[in-house]
Amino acid sequence: MKRGRRHKAFCRLLILRGSTAHFLYHRWGKKGAGMEEQWCQELPFSDIYRHLPAVLPAISASLGAPCPTALYKNPEECRERLDLPYCSSCLFIFVDGLGYFNLTENLSYAPFLRSIKSFFHPSPFFSCFPTTTAAAISSMGTGTCPGLTSIFGYTQINPFTGRISQMISFRDAPDPKEVQKEPTLFSLLGRRGKKVATVGEKKFDSSPLTLAALDGSQYFVEKNPMAAAKMAGSLTFDFDLTYFYIPSVDKAGHKFGCQSEEWKAVLEEADLEIKSAFEAAKKGTLLVVCADHGMVERRKSFNFSALPKKLMDGVKLVAGEQRDVMLYLEDGQDPRLKAEEWEKYFGGWAMTFDKRQAIERGVFGPLSAESGAYLGDVIVCFRGEALLDGMGGKDIEMPGVHGSWTQAEARIPLIAVVK
Repeated sequence: MKRGRRHKAFCRLLILRGSTAHFLYHRWGKKGAGMEEQWCQELPFSDIYRHLPAVLPAISASLGAPCPTALYKNPEECRERLDLPYCSSCLFIFVDGLGYFNLTENLSYAPFLRSIKSFFHPSPFFSCFPTTTAAAISSMGTGTCPGLTSIFGYTQINPFTGRISQMISFRDAPDPKEVQKEPTLFSLLGRRGKKVATVGEKKFDSSPLTLAALDGSQYFVEKNPMAAAKMAGSLTFDFDLTYFYIPSVDKAGHKFGCQSEEWKAVLEEADLEIKSAFEAAKKGTLLVVCADHGMVERRKSFNFSALPKKLMDGVKLVAGEQRDVMLYLEDGQDPRLKAEEWEKYFGGWAMTFDKRQAIERGVFGPLSAESGAYLGDVIVCFRGEALLDGMGGKDIEMPGVHGSWTQAEARIPLIAVVK
């Protein structure tokens, strides 16, 4: 797109989205020393039909049992916008950590997905913000957004205790049903008479995050990944929707880096699992493949313990994750000033916004009355491949990271093909 057209497009976004668009626009495409990952030009939830939470409402319409949600009142419009056909059964495969660019730049290691490349969704498709598993899976599973699920990151405040809670295991968190009150699409489909199956590891069966985001299906346990894939495919003969979760790609990215040979080997295995599940499925099954977020490799680290004392003055708690940090402030502190202070300190490696901006401009989608209590007063998003290490008192040496809103993290694949 030529510069003039791009400028006009973003002027329209400025009018629509106000100050949030302002700070995103003025940082879009600008790089500091060593910055390689470009900021995503698509604002979070600027087009709700091009974001992850639209997938399950669209699938419900494909199955002939449209299930409206608080964010998507018309599932049929979701189906049309995502170009999903009607079907009698659907196999929904969710690959943790497989961003659009992570996949398309390594398609030689994914021969099955490469063979169906023509079925990739033609328009850019995005996760939610922040680009982290707890927020994305809960938004996907409910067809809503973090502002409605009250799950804003890997860690966040427990407003009932004032302590930090971890939102994968819900350690030190309220009961999952107390935090996340939106109905899941699996439960809504069940009310419409559709049978839903989930295939996964035993540790995910009835886990707090499963209860919060994916409740309402019949869970089938299989530890062996290839056997689980074949089971998922075979369940399409008896179930209307089968959900199969592949965690290995994300794990390999965190452990080895998303450009490593080890990661590429795991991508090959995941591709084979998807192929096996598809081959085992009944004829006419709609295969949908998607992911929760992409990943970048860490290149620049700031250490939490080395932050100036002045930067921490008035900060009660620090949560979120390495690429998307949430600050909870003491009473009487000015979030806008604190946001500016943090952004200035990181010198172009981070951009910040305060809670009011997030709520007014829809960064997390619409917020429920209860969600605001869980959201930080200041949000710090790291750019390039930078991160803040050492939160919680210890460094987490992960080569591959995610959570912010770069192209590599925000864009995800959406693939749909009928057997």
